[in-house]
Amino acid sequence: MSTLIRTTLLGAAALGTLAGAAATTPSPLTLTAATMVVTQETRDGKKVEVLTDANKTQVVPGSVLSLRQTFRNVSKGPLNSIALNMKVDPATTFQQASCTVAGVTTQYSIDGKTFAAAPLMKTVTVTENGKTVQKKVEVKPSEYTAVRWNIARLTAGQEGTCAIRATVK
Repeated sequence: MSTLIRTTLLGAAALGTLAGAAATTPSPLTLTAATMVVTQETRDGKKVEVLTDANKTQVVPGSVLSLRQTFRNVSKGPLNSIALNMKVDPATTFQQASCTVAGVTTQYSIDGKTFAAAPLMKTVTVTENGKTVQKKVEVKPSEYTAVRWNIARLTAGQEGTCAIRATVK
């Protein structure tokens, strides 16, 4: 089954839709969103990472969040060419992205429309030696506004998690 699924993942709720499918057709992909606060604790003399549901703890400036989307192919066949998008909330600063599915390609955006592999480049206008010139510069990850994971193939019953880490401003 060759299917293109485009979803926008926004940390609190997500819907999977088949491109061109009728509204009554159930999605072959289930998505579950979770926002977790990341903290460090010392246990048995070792630092460990602790994830706490953001609804059950205080989130303040400087808090590190893990915005996660867990997905599962609930169809009887493989799904191909899945693109999962997640916006970076403007109240946060992007840190990193990850995905547990093998063969995923991760792309980033600074405008929420165009995506490319890191490092992203942008053109800036600067003054050098009294002259205005345009230069290509590398975009800092903190400027990313969205992430896209391109998953080539998801077999029947296969699941995975894609996530971003972001710091609350």
